[in-house]
Amino acid sequence: MDIRLLGPLHVLADDGTPLPVTAPGPRAVLSALALRAGRAVPAGELAAQVWGGEPSAGAGQALRDGVAGLIAVVPGGRIREVPGGYLLRAGREETDLGRFQDALRLARELAARAPGRAVGLLDEALGLWRGAPLADLAECPLRAREQPRLAELRLVAVEERFDLLLALGEHAAVVDDVAAESGAHPLRERLIRQAVIARHRCGRTAEALTAYRNACARLAAAGAGPSPELRDLERAVLRADPRPAAPAVRRAGPARREPSGPTAAFPPGTATFVARGRELGRIRGWLTHAVAGPAVCLIDGPGGVGKSTLAVRAAREVADRFPDGLLHVDLRGADPRDPPLDAHEARLLLLAALGTPGSELPRDPAAAGAFYREQLAGRRVLLLLDNALDAGQVAPLLPAGPGSAALVTSRTPLTGIGPGHRLRLAALTVAEAVTFVRAIAGGAAERGTRREWEELVTLCGRLPLALRIVATRMAARPCRRVAEWTAVLADERRRTDELTADDLDVRASLMVSIDQLAAGTEPDHRLAAGMFPLLGAAAVRSYSPGAVAALVGCPAGEARRALDRLTDAQIAGSPRPGVYTLHDLVRSAAAWQAARLPRERATGRLAELARWYLGSLYRVNEPLALPEHYRGRYRAGAGRFPRGRRFTSVDESLPWVDEVLEDVIALARQLAAPEYDAGEELAGRPLSAFALESVRALETYFGTRLSWRGQRRLCEITLQVGERRGDRFAQAVAYGQLGKAAGQQGDGIRGVELLHRGIALCRSVGERAEALAMTLNLVPCLGSAGKLAEAVEVAERTLAEVRAAGIEEFRPQLVNNLARCHLFLGHHAKAHELLSRNYESAPLPYERTIAAGVLAEYHLETGEFEEAARWSGRALSHAAEQPFDPFVVAQHRTWLAAALRGLGREEAARAEETRAQAVLRDLNSRENSHLRVRVDEKYAM
Repeated sequence: MDIRLLGPLHVLADDGTPLPVTAPGPRAVLSALALRAGRAVPAGELAAQVWGGEPSAGAGQALRDGVAGLIAVVPGGRIREVPGGYLLRAGREETDLGRFQDALRLARELAARAPGRAVGLLDEALGLWRGAPLADLAECPLRAREQPRLAELRLVAVEERFDLLLALGEHAAVVDDVAAESGAHPLRERLIRQAVIARHRCGRTAEALTAYRNACARLAAAGAGPSPELRDLERAVLRADPRPAAPAVRRAGPARREPSGPTAAFPPGTATFVARGRELGRIRGWLTHAVAGPAVCLIDGPGGVGKSTLAVRAAREVADRFPDGLLHVDLRGADPRDPPLDAHEARLLLLAALGTPGSELPRDPAAAGAFYREQLAGRRVLLLLDNALDAGQVAPLLPAGPGSAALVTSRTPLTGIGPGHRLRLAALTVAEAVTFVRAIAGGAAERGTRREWEELVTLCGRLPLALRIVATRMAARPCRRVAEWTAVLADERRRTDELTADDLDVRASLMVSIDQLAAGTEPDHRLAAGMFPLLGAAAVRSYSPGAVAALVGCPAGEARRALDRLTDAQIAGSPRPGVYTLHDLVRSAAAWQAARLPRERATGRLAELARWYLGSLYRVNEPLALPEHYRGRYRAGAGRFPRGRRFTSVDESLPWVDEVLEDVIALARQLAAPEYDAGEELAGRPLSAFALESVRALETYFGTRLSWRGQRRLCEITLQVGERRGDRFAQAVAYGQLGKAAGQQGDGIRGVELLHRGIALCRSVGERAEALAMTLNLVPCLGSAGKLAEAVEVAERTLAEVRAAGIEEFRPQLVNNLARCHLFLGHHAKAHELLSRNYESAPLPYERTIAAGVLAEYHLETGEFEEAARWSGRALSHAAEQPFDPFVVAQHRTWLAAALRGLGREEAARAEETRAQAVLRDLNSRENSHLRVRVDEKYAM
């Protein structure tokens, strides 16, 4: 197979025949899967890439239709559904993008020792391009996002090829090509350098210098300017250096000229400055070319991220460009003690730094503004307007004349200022943060392992302010190991208490933005400030407008607007539409505030959040076709908890649980504390029963997704609370689900033990139907444990009880398991009779799938491979009717492979085995399990 993305989309079969992928939707879906060939793409993400917007039922159906169309066209089972999404089974060599990337990687490896071979590889790689990538796709987010990325990838390869050819002395051969590429991309400095070098080496020095000056003019017009390397190249050309380096190496020059204007009041640079090299380079470039007009650089980011430190460092590095001085004023927009400065106060401070007495500044605002501009006129100064509150505070202070510049730092992005360069500062990476702390604290090797250092900086949120505080305290206590500090910081509610040293206080810094929102005039600003402590009251790590509306007690629309205000203030983050998160240290500050709320209020709001989650979890099952026993349970649960999300399809409901499961477990763990044992907040049960309600609401989800780790954690919490409260039903539910999961994972003996406990406890509290439901899982566990005769006896006894109790929906599953036991005992006729009747009468896709699968096993046992293949195909068709247990799907594909092999269709058999193995690899990787399916061991799992 050959999928060509580097131009109009072309898809070729193994024999080179074009495949008719013509409809716009399937073409876009195939392109998205091919760009991540061999990796699963979540269904929601895939729909968003192709159709845009938030996931909807319509997009989900369009996606399924598109995938179905592709499966019909693309041979060999290349496209398959995996849990939560889809995957294109293709090697890197089967897409032109993969071949291009492999050639580029190999060329880089060969560049130093075999540059000629590297050039050949790059020529081959660039020859794969047939035009703009994905050129014939309809307009969609995928095309908008990937086209620039792929174009940049090609351009980097072009530049690397030119570098190699210039190093090989092939300047005459490439001079025109380099000039053409540089003309097409006039702001790329690497191409500019290559064009200047090629012309100069060809003896066209005047052209080289003209090209350099034209490039500088274009860069200046774009608000940038030539880098030091590019300026060094110009000097090398002017010296007639026959072979200037590319890129040019900066040479030692005369000492930097110090500014003659005022700098004494300017903040000193910090001695410990790590990382931020890219950001520093961008600011330096912007500031050094304030020629045609003043340069304005706006730096925003959350509190403690290091905005002021970076701005001071950048200003001092370019001080020689501003001979009339560096001026600094703290506008106090982030001061927890003093109010922000107004424009008049700020002008007084700046003019005083220039030597102008404050008494000369007029009181009238318009006259004061004119006087201020007059004092700056003709001067080349750099203003650092630090900790700005808003654009209204900054705009009157900006310089107007050429040659001057302003650096502005703020927590929120400033809009309405006019043209300017913008830089958003994020937290350091883990590696940068570790380097930062070690540089200050000292004794890196003997104080802790690399992992301990990484845990420490993660607890500090990788924010420079917090890192500096903890590193300073560590430096003063050199005998304490890193693990001791992480132990101190591990308590989220006390963490910000520890991050205080001298005049540095992380919590005070973080709370400034909350106080400013609280003082705002807009209702959503005040609501955002008021909800902040409640966000710290719940142990969840992500928030949706619906959940926060329940937690706070307001409409969802108001909650969304308030969350957006927290995001605008960089208190919260929004990794994707409708989902909000808090930075670790911000969470710690929220938790600190939550601990000071009246207990009754905090508990009441947690109860509302718990009820919202339970209503949502029970409604997850509404789009599924289920036996009445489970449907009735879920319907009753949704009735007891009327608030919560509603779902229209399984493509919406199950991925939502995938996303929130960790938050559900975290909330369950929080509410499992003994302090929540009293009360009837959960429809007659205490808050500590949240885990029990959750695990009952999610039983079908766990069986479908096989999310065993999450299921086990919720069951363990349920068991812990049930044992403490003497709640035998809660213990029964936990044992029953743990037993079922053990059986699914192949541990039949453990499954039998746990299920017996659960069944006995259910019967002891009069829960006959629940006991029978657990017995449905006991039968396959007994079979898996090799106790086939006992499994038959239990199944037949339970069938009789089911009939007597009138719970007919349990019969199909019991009969399927009973028939499988008879099959393994060699009772082929009995098994076939039971299965045939059961398949015809089974009302639900799950039951038909299992019956068809066991019929396929029957025909494998009797050597009827054609029939085995037919029934395996039916089983897989039924399994596709709604989300299905991936292990059972892998079983059916394995039976189909065995049938195909029996028919002599080896290639098709291997394809089905590969599909089955891929499903199991995904499952085993996700759940850290070791499942397998083998047809030569009847009872192996």
